[in-house]
Amino acid sequence: MKEDGPLPNSGVYNTLIRAHLRDGDKTASAELINEMKSCGFAADASTFGMVTHMSHDGRLTKASLVCFLKASFEVADTLC
Repeated sequence: MKEDGPLPNSGVYNTLIRAHLRDGDKTASAELINEMKSCGFAADASTFGMVTHMSHDGRLTKASLVCFLKASFEVADTLC
C-alpha cells in the first residue's frame, strides 16, 4: 500500500482491516495490522470499536475477536 500515493493514516488502516475482516480474509487483516504497527500506528478506540461492533452483531466470531485483540498487542503473523 505504501508504494502508491500518500502514506495511509490510522483511518485508512481501520477501513481496510474492516473490509478484509468482513470478507473473512484474516491473513490480509493480520498483514495490515503488522504494516500499521511498522508505520507507527496502533489500534485505537476506533479500531477496537469497529471490531467489537462486528463481533456483537455477528459479523465476526468471538474467537476472531480474541485473535484480533491478541494481534493488536503482539506481532500478528496470522490471525487464528
